[in-house]
Amino acid sequence: MKIKAFTLILSTGLLFGITSCNKCVTCDSCPDGITLTDDAGNDVESQEICEDDASSKSEYDAGIALIEGFGCTCK
Repeated sequence: MKIKAFTLILSTGLLFGITSCNKCVTCDSCPDGITLTDDAGNDVESQEICEDDASSKSEYDAGIALIEGFGCTCK
């Protein structure tokens, strides 16, 4: 009985942890003439962009694709 309860608690915790993850990428290594801008409007060398910051997953994916299209690296 103790093993079943432990397994149930552990699997519930793992499921909660996996579903609450925030997918983020760091974009940097832009070519000369291309700069990233933070929320305050300052030019930055690298910027972390998280899926939760976008209105939808498709908007997030489009934003990352646009940044990579300018030659920056997002990982």
